[in-house]
Amino acid sequence: MKLYITGTPLGNLDDMTYRAIETLRNVDVILCEDTRTTRKLTTHFDIDTPLRAYHDFNKGGVEDGIIEEMQDGRTFALVTDAGMPVISDPGFELVSKMQDAGLKYSIIPSGSAFTLALVASGIPSYEFTYFGFLPKANAKRRKKIQEIMSYEQTSVLYESPHKIMDTLTAIVNIDGGRMVSISREITKKFEQHVRRPADEMLQLLGHEIPLKGEFVVVIEGAQAEAIEFDIPVTEHVEALIKEGMTPKQAIKKVAEVRDLKKQDVYDEFHETKK
Repeated sequence: MKLYITGTPLGNLDDMTYRAIETLRNVDVILCEDTRTTRKLTTHFDIDTPLRAYHDFNKGGVEDGIIEEMQDGRTFALVTDAGMPVISDPGFELVSKMQDAGLKYSIIPSGSAFTLALVASGIPSYEFTYFGFLPKANAKRRKKIQEIMSYEQTSVLYESPHKIMDTLTAIVNIDGGRMVSISREITKKFEQHVRRPADEMLQLLGHEIPLKGEFVVVIEGAQAEAIEFDIPVTEHVEALIKEGMTPKQAIKKVAEVRDLKKQDVYDEFHETKK
């Protein structure tokens, strides 16, 4: 193997696996987001393998060189600051280039914050969508939250301490009764999981739930709406658009709840717009 995609603890160093320790000891180079953060981990486990920065700001300029080194026989481990690499972190680009070059890689697993938060949420997990971090721009952020709130399956996202109030406020403005779970400091001393209706959760933020640490938000899916089938299809689509859905989302939703073909709903809706 030329690359080991190696999971590390989210916070509690006791979660480090024997396999991960041995992997980091035996490779030639450890690729990491922040060498200072990873140095604390390697020092704790007496790992003296050289560290090399690999992050969003330099990945485009170093990947080809890493591939060349692999082809010359060097082995690498890829880690993130905490948890499983590649998830909401750089790395898929390197994996893609390795596939193109016919190079082998292996995965040394650990937990990811979003999967652990989902387990702890008490919200259905049979179907869910993971969104990572929301867009930073306010307009795009609001649009993404509206989209998320329209889904019937559970949604999971990451949020920062200084944005969590804004995100919960946006959720409440759409559906204050929607069940939401917040997890923070997962596996650490002050680990916390709270499940409440969105409007109640908003009141807890900054009080019972400190605005510290990274947050994982799990949102219950939207309930299937009771449909008045005497309403024309076009009016039904227009009503969902007024609630914040895009035309594409509204057409898909109407087709699902009315058990119609999406193309038929699309054609009928756009025919009235001519």
